[in-house]
Amino acid sequence: MTPRPQSQIKEVSITAAANAGLTTLATVTDQPCLIKSIVLHSDGATTSDLTSAAIKGGASQAVEFIPAAVAIQSELDAENKQVGWSGAVRLPATATIVVDLQGTGDTAVDLTATIEYVPCVEGGYLA
Repeated sequence: MTPRPQSQIKEVSITAAANAGLTTLATVTDQPCLIKSIVLHSDGATTSDLTSAAIKGGASQAVEFIPAAVAIQSELDAENKQVGWSGAVRLPATATIVVDLQGTGDTAVDLTATIEYVPCVEGGYLA
């Protein structure tokens, strides 16, 4: 009997400029992975320069995990405030998951993205 793949967690600290645009959080490596959930967490008082921080994935960011209208500054403006997504999305090897930082200035954000995933085939992981 083949063992079932276990859920994995990848955490990424985000300290880019509030207006950095697309910033890669993870790349699906070696084999496809099933993305189960993503949480965008504020580690402190998020800069007022931030307008939104949508999280997207796949080719040309075809999958919208957390929309810009949800990941807005007022939802992330204090420590431990957070927004999230859960579901099931299969991404092939080499696909990326990105945060699209949009803002009015270049002050750094203080966020963490937590991504839960399961490899679809043994050996798949998020780098």
